Amino acid sequence: MRRSLAADASAAGPLAFTFGCWYTWTAVGVAFPLLGLVLIPVAGLLAQGAYEAFPVLAATHVATLAWGTMTIMGASMQMAPALLGARIRGERTVPWQYALFTLSVLGIVAGFAIGDLAFVIAGAAGVNVASWWFLALIASAVTSTGLKRAILSPQLPVAFGCYVLVLLWGAALAANLRWGMWPAALSGHRGVVVHLTLGLGGWFGLMVVGTFYRLVPLLHGARVASRSRGWTILWAGVFAIAAALVGVTLGVSWMLRTAAILAAAAFLFFGWEVVHVLSHRRSGAPDLNVSHWYVVVAYSTVLAGLAAAWGLGWFATVRPEQLGACVVVLFLLGWVTQTILGQLYKVTPFLMWYYRATIPDVMAISRQTALYSPWLGRVVLWLSNGGVIALVIGLWEHAALVAQAGAGSFAAAACLLAYLLAYRWVPAAVRRSLVFEWRWRIS
Repeated sequence: MRRSLAADASAAGPLAFTFGCWYTWTAVGVAFPLLGLVLIPVAGLLAQGAYEAFPVLAATHVATLAWGTMTIMGASMQMAPALLGARIRGERTVPWQYALFTLSVLGIVAGFAIGDLAFVIAGAAGVNVASWWFLALIASAVTSTGLKRAILSPQLPVAFGCYVLVLLWGAALAANLRWGMWPAALSGHRGVVVHLTLGLGGWFGLMVVGTFYRLVPLLHGARVASRSRGWTILWAGVFAIAAALVGVTLGVSWMLRTAAILAAAAFLFFGWEVVHVLSHRRSGAPDLNVSHWYVVVAYSTVLAGLAAAWGLGWFATVRPEQLGACVVVLFLLGWVTQTILGQLYKVTPFLMWYYRATIPDVMAISRQTALYSPWLGRVVLWLSNGGVIALVIGLWEHAALVAQAGAGSFAAAACLLAYLLAYRWVPAAVRRSLVFEWRWRIS
């Protein structure tokens, strides 16, 4: 069986990597395991309440820029041609944009790690330039498609708009940390809360919802229950973000609680929609994409409960910073990360075939029932979620050892995923049973 599979792989053609894939490969093969490893010492700081220590900020930017944002960039570069039927204009500039973004993120992370804000400011400037560059490439591809742009979910352009605000605010925060131009932004965690609200709620939150509405029904052959529900989620999310920003800026607590109630409603509606689509999917074969989305539903329910409870004043005796840290971990390492992992198992094989297959090759696509459910992926699923739960318990109970144990479990999951999706092809390429090919173009 193994000899037959090896022969089939060799005959099927080369393993091609494009620059869109290099974004995702860097995120999965480098950033994600790095995040798991740096999280182990950082977990102890978080359990002690050092939420804004420089090592914590370094790990946070590994998670948000290197892991989450690079994955989104790679997916956008690859999926735009596949879904819109439009080439990425200026694609020959992508290697330079990729290099600038990667080096700039490295500068931010290294700057926080060594406590040198000059590196952070330089990295923030580079990330801004590279991100505007990326947005221009995607916008040119979308605008060239004419009526086809209607297939984009309405949450996606709003998410990109929030990303622009995140970039501008992040650069301002970095400069403020260095020169203290606006001390009020640093008091009471105001600046960080604004940054997290725009980045987590706007950029990642709406991007996840928009990706779900565009891809998951398509992948599983099921329709959403109601188009109006997607708009309800979008408006609840937008008003929640706006209320949070106003509440933080003016120091109005009832606005913050209103934002929490709206966010809880958005999470519940979204979980309801995910369950509907998955319960009507076309195939009953084992699929890690489905498993991860059900985990996302579980996180949505927990986050909705926490947001509603805080909005109603049920956590009056808990420090807001402590609750906020737990929510950020649940959202970023749980809700967002599980979404990314689930999509990787489903979309990555599709993209590999889309960019390398000819019409006759389509008949060679495997029809095995567990095509999207490798057993190592199941291990990643349990280790990552067990790690997140232990990490949150450690933060809530101020138990550093428990938090670090959870971070260790998460790190093990990250390293396994890196092997599974980023490095597993290397032995076959070394043995020449799978030919490696570099392709300049994206589309």
